[in-house]
Amino acid sequence: MEKERDIGYPPYYEEDEIDLYELWLTLKRRKKIVFGITGLFTVVALILCFILPPVYKTETSLMPLGGKEGGGLSSLLSSLPISVPIPGGQSGITVEAVLKSRTLKERIIKDLNLLPELFPDKWDKENKRWILEGEDDKPPTILDGVKKLDNLISVSTDKKTGVITLSVEFKKNPELAYKIAETALKEANNILNEKAFTLAKKYRIYVGEQLAIAREKLLEIENIYEEFIKGKIKKVPLIFGKDALEYGKLKGELILKQKKLEILNKNKEISPEEIGKLKEEINNLKKKLQGLQGRLNYVSLPEYQLNLQKLQAQMSIAQGLFETLVKEYEMAKAQEMKEQISFQVIDPPYIPDIEKPYKPKKKLIVAVALVSGLFLGVFAAFFREWLDNVKKRHKEEINNA
Repeated sequence: MEKERDIGYPPYYEEDEIDLYELWLTLKRRKKIVFGITGLFTVVALILCFILPPVYKTETSLMPLGGKEGGGLSSLLSSLPISVPIPGGQSGITVEAVLKSRTLKERIIKDLNLLPELFPDKWDKENKRWILEGEDDKPPTILDGVKKLDNLISVSTDKKTGVITLSVEFKKNPELAYKIAETALKEANNILNEKAFTLAKKYRIYVGEQLAIAREKLLEIENIYEEFIKGKIKKVPLIFGKDALEYGKLKGELILKQKKLEILNKNKEISPEEIGKLKEEINNLKKKLQGLQGRLNYVSLPEYQLNLQKLQAQMSIAQGLFETLVKEYEMAKAQEMKEQISFQVIDPPYIPDIEKPYKPKKKLIVAVALVSGLFLGVFAAFFREWLDNVKKRHKEEINNA
């Protein structure tokens, strides 16, 4: 019968219930522990707020410019009478990389003489020398200063907008934090200008050199023409026909295309087909020049008029070459500006308010200490209650035994 009765009813387990009133009584009995730990944490937080030195922070935001993919010499060549695609001349340098570089930090330290400020404990302000405690002790180096700046300067980039934010923190000296940020922007711009040497820039330099030569030749011919009109000279070398201006322009284009071919041959990414296409255009241009030379007219004129014609023809050639090079140089400069990596400052750095340091955040420290102390105090109170109950049950078991 007992077995049948056991089969008909499920086993019964006593449920553990949380008695909130009992918990409250426990906290009331252990309130000294709760208040003691909470008070201790709060006092320590208040002491830290007065001991920790103030840290000042300044920020500046900037937008990178130039260096876009798809630029390079290909855009320059596509705008001229030649169609040879070239991979973008974008440099591997970026504004963010420069702002994070060791070179930038070294320049900041040298410009502002920051080592004494970064290591004030080792610097004797009165005697202006390093304090060396022993023979093996050495003054801080530039690399030591760079490591210090790594913890003071932070760079972040917004992936959506591309805006770069540079933050600088410094203890006790808000003006120095501003100077570091300002110097960082200046030196970053200098580094970008020094490092960025693209194909477009090389081409612009070459065109500039050819333009200077063409200008000298044009001035020389103008002087000869002036002397010829005044009767100081009687003969002019070289004879050209009536198509001299067109000949000069074609000659200028030939010189530029030959230089482009030289630049492209140094670029391993250019395919042989593209190089061949450029060579074919150069050959066609040479044929046009040869045909133009074949149409030169030799007119039987008095000696004065013949020399005047020769001089005017040479001046037309020089002017045509000069005009072509001027246009080419302006286009090369424009393309170089597109490829040049630089940045535009959106929000300049500022001098932090000395009354409002970035750190320590006193209210936050006190609030966190108060909450942490309260939680730890409550935990300690329940732990002490549990420990006392265990000891009490252990004594009762001994006494009952």
